[in-house]
Amino acid sequence: MDDDDNPEWSEANTRPLDHASKLKVVRARLTLSQDRLATLLNIPVGSLRNWEQRRTAPDGPARTLIDLLYRDPEGIRARIERPAA
Repeated sequence: MDDDDNPEWSEANTRPLDHASKLKVVRARLTLSQDRLATLLNIPVGSLRNWEQRRTAPDGPARTLIDLLYRDPEGIRARIERPAA
């Protein structure tokens, strides 16, 4: 077996995803543009863009929403898009 095909695990490639990476994964999984995800989350697209580019960090409630969305993108999207009863 060639060792180059099986790199050693290191802290660099096992770090948890940050908020920017989670947002990008969610957008890819849901096939949403930044505009559409911002609309879904009811936030300015500039805020989402800044978070994804790591220019600014989301506050506590936004980080919690990003974590929930990352764990269950389809389910959270369905709940957000569900009309109020």
